[in-house]
Amino acid sequence: MFHQWHVLAVALANALLLLSPYWLLPRRLRWLVWIPLALLTVWCLVQMCYCRAYDDLMPWQSLTLTENVNRTLMGSTVALLRWQDLLIVVPPLLLVAIHILGRQSRDGSRRKPFLITLAAAAVFAVAGYVVPGQNYEKRFLYNFSNREYFAQNGFLPYTAFSLHEAVFNSHEVTDEERAEVKRFLDEECPQYTDNRFSDGSRPNLVLFIVESLHTWPIGMEVDGREVTPVLNRLVAGDSVIYVPHVLFQTSHGHSSDAHFIYNTGLLPLRDGVVAVNHGDGPYPSLAEALAGYDCREIICTPGVNWNQNVTAHTYGFDTLYTRDDMADALSRHNNIDDAALTDFAAGLLPRLRQPFFLEMVTMTMHTPYDNDKGRPSWILRSDTLNAEARGYLNSVNVTDSCLGAFIQDLHRQGLSGNTIVAIVSDHTQIYYNRIVGRSDYEFVPDDWGIPLIVLGCDTTLRNDAVIGQIDVYPTLLDVMGANAYAWKGLGYSILRYPVQSAIQPRNMTVIGDSTDLTSHQRKAWDISRLLIFDRTSRFSP
Repeated sequence: MFHQWHVLAVALANALLLLSPYWLLPRRLRWLVWIPLALLTVWCLVQMCYCRAYDDLMPWQSLTLTENVNRTLMGSTVALLRWQDLLIVVPPLLLVAIHILGRQSRDGSRRKPFLITLAAAAVFAVAGYVVPGQNYEKRFLYNFSNREYFAQNGFLPYTAFSLHEAVFNSHEVTDEERAEVKRFLDEECPQYTDNRFSDGSRPNLVLFIVESLHTWPIGMEVDGREVTPVLNRLVAGDSVIYVPHVLFQTSHGHSSDAHFIYNTGLLPLRDGVVAVNHGDGPYPSLAEALAGYDCREIICTPGVNWNQNVTAHTYGFDTLYTRDDMADALSRHNNIDDAALTDFAAGLLPRLRQPFFLEMVTMTMHTPYDNDKGRPSWILRSDTLNAEARGYLNSVNVTDSCLGAFIQDLHRQGLSGNTIVAIVSDHTQIYYNRIVGRSDYEFVPDDWGIPLIVLGCDTTLRNDAVIGQIDVYPTLLDVMGANAYAWKGLGYSILRYPVQSAIQPRNMTVIGDSTDLTSHQRKAWDISRLLIFDRTSRFSP
């Protein structure tokens, strides 16, 4: 209860302080107040949608990412809106009433309401900010998360802190920090070079980064029929690594953060978008580890989205294919993204020089889950699910069939025997507790896990422990026999280490069972941040 009153007092103090200049304006200029007020209302509405998707506030820097504004983004934003969000107009309407009442006063009375407003702001500020025994330096100078900083300190301190970070903080890495990075890499990171989990044949690698794929639909039935018949068959087979409880470790970059983690073995920033702000690298990469491979990437979006025109080459790909290259395939498949993606990739296979590394980023399972995003199925007609669940599971079913079609193409073209297929997810979307009507207070690991599936390897393994997305990169190096590459990433190969936990970036909590690896997992976030910022001596294998 104290925390709720504390947050309310901080909010009121900031609101009153923002209002105070209104009373000093001459009556003929008071209409000017509606310009920042309208912008602030839009900002609040945007932040509500953003927080609903990302569980945090959008950094101020992200407001400049206009290249990411497109039909998909706008559709996703509209899908996130709720009717309750319209309540955001209530405060401006109350201010309209104050404005109308204020017009009745004489110009000479402007000082009195101004001073009353300041006095009220001061009272609420004391109630909200003065907490005995609190570390004020940490409170105002350390960003534990945008959402928490905003709630703790209010709009004005949050804006000042964010703008200061964006404009004045050069993120220069000190010599002492460089020494700590070197010590960590030399003493705490794996140094092995053996390839005992691979037969040395230099297989091809196909990496699917599947949009918003949870683990819980795998094996699920709707009205007696399998939602993911292809994935069900794959995870039950031999020579398959299956990990159902991978913790998503993406932050404000969301999907692009996942691409960054899987391709570089580094962790993303907790307060920015790596792909946009630091997308030019250089970084170690999976493609670089696969020396001599023909490396290609296919995405379903324009290349400007999340700076993928740049990051594709930063991550070591020789060629990037975008939505523009798939125009014919999209036309053949009624603009179903994943059907066009896998069809285009199948046509590309005969032209690839072996061994090859082909990375594909799917899109059909991105919100919103409209009926026109995929082929309609019995799932959309089910009366056992709500509308959101029907739309999501229908998209999962479509993508599942597209994955199956591509794997069949690998068989038909004689490539399946020497190709490893890895299927991963970028992040979560709709938690299972919402599907079955449980509240977030009854949250369990099966609600949020995303899968790792590796097909065609020399190992059959099901690992039910929690691992992080950061552990996928070194595991793929093991599977591919690419350990001659010095950079093993900041995670652990699950074929070598008893990984049972991962660190959630939003509050740096341990998910899973704490082990001897946990302290390394937590420290890795700081080391990764320094490696991203260090432009003069960034680690290069």
